[in-house]
Amino acid sequence: MYFIKKINNNVALAKDENSIEWILLGKGIGFGKEVDSLIESKEIDRRFKAQGELENHQSISNIINQINGNTLQLATDVSDQVAEYLGIEFSNYNYLALADHLNFALERTKQGNNYPNEFRWEVQSLYPKEYQAAEKSLDYIKERTNIELPKSELTFFTYHYVSAQNKETPLEDTIELTAMVNQILEIISYHFQMKLDSSSMNYARFLTHLRYFMIRQLKHDTDSKDLDPMIGSVIKEKYPRAYEAANKIRVYLKTTKKWNISNNEMMYLTLHIWRLTRE
Repeated sequence: MYFIKKINNNVALAKDENSIEWILLGKGIGFGKEVDSLIESKEIDRRFKAQGELENHQSISNIINQINGNTLQLATDVSDQVAEYLGIEFSNYNYLALADHLNFALERTKQGNNYPNEFRWEVQSLYPKEYQAAEKSLDYIKERTNIELPKSELTFFTYHYVSAQNKETPLEDTIELTAMVNQILEIISYHFQMKLDSSSMNYARFLTHLRYFMIRQLKHDTDSKDLDPMIGSVIKEKYPRAYEAANKIRVYLKTTKKWNISNNEMMYLTLHIWRLTRE
């Protein structure tokens, strides 16, 4: 890569051997260089085609220009730490989404603005390791910037880390699925007229089951073979109230997402609901 111009100390415009222009991110990559000087690969943390666009047709260069250069570097360091902790890789799309959100969160906190998020505890239970990563990130951000982001940001950083693991699940889908989990829990709670114990092992297992069930639905990776119908009949007869709750969930998902829930999944839902509510 050959240097064209400095955007800020951590961002530079460059061109490759085919004269294609790139936006390069790296610590100090834009500092003290002359036009056409060589930029070595080890200096580059991320690269974006200068004329590239995201799926919603936002210009990458415009997004990067709106983010503080130090914040871009902070987002790089945070994403690197999370990638190592979770064993994942941030795509350029996921990285930019995180950097843009981090920039917004820091500015909002400086201005003293905050807002509640009612899904925080469900998010913590549904994505425990990603939530732990978010906690580590907020501690690190405070250490680097001396700005303490509000606790509500734990939810949003968790969303970003979940989305980074599955390129087929955009951030918006992750947020929507979490809201759906919350609605499913309300369906069960209302059906049994009881408050669910969010600290129980069966609660954690149920949320884990819902998470992977929903990911399979998004990928259209559903069961091709049904269980022995006799097993289904036994479960339905033995746990009628749990089956009724599972059927309400089936209707809810069919109505809101047009998902067809298999008989296998109905059995698994019934068993999880029975374990969850017998406590």
